[in-house]
Amino acid sequence: MGVYIHIPFCEHKCPYCDFYSIVVGEADGFSRLVDSYLVSLRREALYYKDRWGDRPIRSIFLGGGTPSLLPPEKLAALLSFLRQELPCAAELEITMEANPHSLTPEGAAILAEAGLNRVSLGAQAFADELLRAIGRLHRVEQIHQAVCSLRQAGIENINLDLMYGLPGQGLEQWQDTLEKALALQPTHFSCYALTLEPDTPLFRWHERGLVQLPGEDEQVEMYNLARDLLRQAGYEHYEISNWCLPGWNCRHNLLYWQNEPYLGLGSGAAGYVGGYRYLNAPDVQGYIRAWEDGTPLYAECERLSREQEMDETMMLGMRLLAGVEEERFRRRFQVSFREVYEQAIAELAAQSLVEEKDGHLRVTEQGLLLENRVSAAFLR
Repeated sequence: MGVYIHIPFCEHKCPYCDFYSIVVGEADGFSRLVDSYLVSLRREALYYKDRWGDRPIRSIFLGGGTPSLLPPEKLAALLSFLRQELPCAAELEITMEANPHSLTPEGAAILAEAGLNRVSLGAQAFADELLRAIGRLHRVEQIHQAVCSLRQAGIENINLDLMYGLPGQGLEQWQDTLEKALALQPTHFSCYALTLEPDTPLFRWHERGLVQLPGEDEQVEMYNLARDLLRQAGYEHYEISNWCLPGWNCRHNLLYWQNEPYLGLGSGAAGYVGGYRYLNAPDVQGYIRAWEDGTPLYAECERLSREQEMDETMMLGMRLLAGVEEERFRRRFQVSFREVYEQAIAELAAQSLVEEKDGHLRVTEQGLLLENRVSAAFLR
């Protein structure tokens, strides 16, 4: 059970990104907006406090946007407030997404003192020309500096976020990125294929033939190369796009993949509480006004049926290499997934896309590359 906090501010909008964020303006106006937004986050947390009950929160995740763009003192104060007001577990995982160039040694030390113990660093690539091609503002040297700053602050749990299938990127360049990233010895890797999202500049450029991307077959080669190199280096492949050293998996993201409840705080954040799945409206000013009146501003809010919960549990669980545990599913829904999804499982198994092993239903090697087809089979 965890808390996701959306910090929807960026100094620059990457051309491939479709997450909700706004580009900051002049310093004084931005500072006032941040202060109002952080007050609203506190109000929203207190609103859900009673609805959450006394179940211990085991993870807090600051995502964005660019959380590291905010003054570290203000983020530290927010973390202290949440730890005091919410029923947090003694061993609390607190993650922050950060851009390498916006993370300073002083800021890392302040946040570590406030309890930050995990950072997901948006490295993306280890070649300056590739970083420029996708509109990133940092350079390779700053990735090294950021990792050094985190370790000096005592933060050892570091994820490197990498992307493949970039404009002009070949298999050799991807291998170079992986090898340079491995040399930094992080505890965790996330490797995602660049996705063309509608209504983004990169999508429009590609449609007009201005940008060439690696083909699907080449992206599969890149993915398989990541699997091989990371496994050889001792990293466990535990989710389709995530690898970790033994014992260093991301507790917060496991909540999503195991379809467990979590609070979503902030404009554009999603949450799953008390059987309701909701999405806060992506509107910073509207969000601030709504919490001045003490009420949520939802874009969507839906009570999930038991059938929907089961479907989502199977769909999300298929992203995990361990798959869905039959006994855990039975405890939650008082029925075996074998009874509910007998035909879907049989058809997927006949195509060698899933298998049952040690009480789990999981994707096979072949199913790993066709996970979207596997997940869709459980949507009734």
